[in-house]
Amino acid sequence: MQAGSALARAELCMSTAQPQSDEGLMAQLSGGRDDALAELVKRYQNDVFRFCLHYLKNVDHAKEISQETFLRVYSARDRFDVSRKFKPWLLCIARNLCLNEIKRKKTVQMEALEDYASASREDNGALSAFSVDGPSDRLMAEERRQTLLHVLEALPVDAREIVNLRYFQRMSAREIAEVVDSTEGAVRTRLHRILRQLQDSCEHLKDQV
Repeated sequence: MQAGSALARAELCMSTAQPQSDEGLMAQLSGGRDDALAELVKRYQNDVFRFCLHYLKNVDHAKEISQETFLRVYSARDRFDVSRKFKPWLLCIARNLCLNEIKRKKTVQMEALEDYASASREDNGALSAFSVDGPSDRLMAEERRQTLLHVLEALPVDAREIVNLRYFQRMSAREIAEVVDSTEGAVRTRLHRILRQLQDSCEHLKDQV
């Protein structure tokens, strides 16, 4: 009995010493540990909110869909494949809910490019700063930012979606493919073309200055 108690204490120490993986938390949630959902919400609620805002352009709607996303996670807890990555699966749920919301309202909206800026905010809410030394450097940095926003705004909707997933959600091509229901190779090809398009657009704008 004492040996069993010692083993239980050792397992407890190990579990508290190392953070549980997302997939491990989903396994716990499926096994009846509802508190595992609270940890997943804590980890991803901000990411899901920004992701929903990317589509809905409305803070209140984004909050509602974010909450619905985690309710769907709970409802589908027994169907989650723990051999898969959790985050792409989570964002796939959020994306489908956002697209359904847009369709329901019969208004196809995509984010203003300023939402990309809010997606790249630091934890304290401040925008990620450029490395600048003086007023002239800050002016140049702001001009570059505005140029980038202008170029991104001109991209097709599906291209902006991939840019958001890759550079603001920091997802791999394989993970993006899971979210948008495509293949890894198709995503890589699409991303390469988008980057070439962005480069050409930036060069064109630079020549006009």
